[in-house]
This record gives sequence, C-alpha cells and structure tokens, in this order.
Amino acid sequence: MSDPVLLSKRAALALALLIAALPSLGAPALADNKTVPAFEAFVKAFAGVNDYKEQLAGHETTDNGASVQNRTSDYRWRRNPFAAYIAVTDGSNKGGVAVWHGGDTISGHKGGMLSLVHLTLNIHDGQATSLRGDTIESAGFDFQIKHFLATLGTMSEAPGPTIDGQATTTVTLAVADPSKNGNVSKDVLHLSNGKHLPLRREEYVGASLVKSENYNNLQTNVGLTDNDFR
Repeated sequence: MSDPVLLSKRAALALALLIAALPSLGAPALADNKTVPAFEAFVKAFAGVNDYKEQLAGHETTDNGASVQNRTSDYRWRRNPFAAYIAVTDGSNKGGVAVWHGGDTISGHKGGMLSLVHLTLNIHDGQATSLRGDTIESAGFDFQIKHFLATLGTMSEAPGPTIDGQATTTVTLAVADPSKNGNVSKDVLHLSNGKHLPLRREEYVGASLVKSENYNNLQTNVGLTDNDFR
C-alpha cells in the first residue's frame, strides 16, 4: 500500500507540468523528491493566480552571520505577459527599483542619489542581487515551486506557526547536498491553510537561520497592468 502522505513520482511530474507554462521557468528538471499534500495544494492554488502583489520583508545573513541585510520591498508578479517588479521601500538600497520580463537582464535604478541613472544589468550582477546572491527571480512563488521540485532532498510537512492570524502548514525540504544549494541545508515554506500560498520562507545553514522573507498584505488576481511594471 502506498504512503498516503507522499505523492508518487507521476504526481510530481504532473506538478511540474502545471508550472511548465510559467515564462520565467519552463518545466523544471525533477529531482527524486516525493512531494507532500500541502506542497501539492500550493502548486494547484498558484496555478489559478494570474498576478499578485505583496509587501516583502526580508532578512539575510552570510553563513557566519558576520554581515546582515534587512529590507522591505513592494513586489509584483504577473503570469502573462510575464513580468516581475521589486521596489525597496526601507533598508538596504532604499529607493531602488528593478523590473524583469524574463531572460538574463533586468532594468531599473539604485536608490538615493543614483535614482536618476537607469541601469540594465545581468540578473546575476552583484548590483542586482541580495546579500546571499538571490535575484529578483527567487522572490517569486513560481521560483519556489521550481526550487522545491528540482533540489534533491527529502520533503516533509507539519503544522506550522500562526502568521498574521492565519494557520499554516510548514513544508520543509531537507537538502541532500547543501554545497549545491548555496550551503543551505534546509528550505522551509509556511503555507496558509486557507489560500495555500506562502506567508513566510526560511533558509537554514545547519541550525542557523540565514534568510527569511515574510509575504505581507498578499493580494492575488488584482488585474496588474503594464503600468505596474515600470
């Protein structure tokens, strides 16, 4: 008899096919992970999201904790035509804006005195990434689905914390080879039990929390237009 908690590899393939239409990703290469019901619910819920916006509160440290980055941003995402937007409203690079339409480059400007200088950068350029080297792509829910499907490891779920008054289920990916995952040994998503979308993301190096993102004031299917990605 199959384990009712774990989906089959065929089910994992079906999940991958659900996100194959995401322009930023394409179909991910599957790892040998077996997924869990809460993750499947996330993928299915996100398949019905045409666009969303939120306030993203991020905290990052280097592996040894010697450097810290805190910032709050407005984030927007649209499926078709694909676009992502991030504007830093507080913290590191306050006033900076980046827009991405897929591919290898982003456009935007830095904060402060350089805000009038328009830049076009490679998405992995150090000026465009976070302290831990994350890009605008990694902030999206689509990326999180791809990452959990493509990173070899063991996925599990458990009752999660209450976040902003919402009950959650925690999905944890124990990474098989952290050296291939930016030294991160554990990726965590706290998914709303109501909408099944993420309210918080965490990354750990060993027992140390090195990254957290809270997704505040999340609004889906709001009808974002091209003017929201300028």
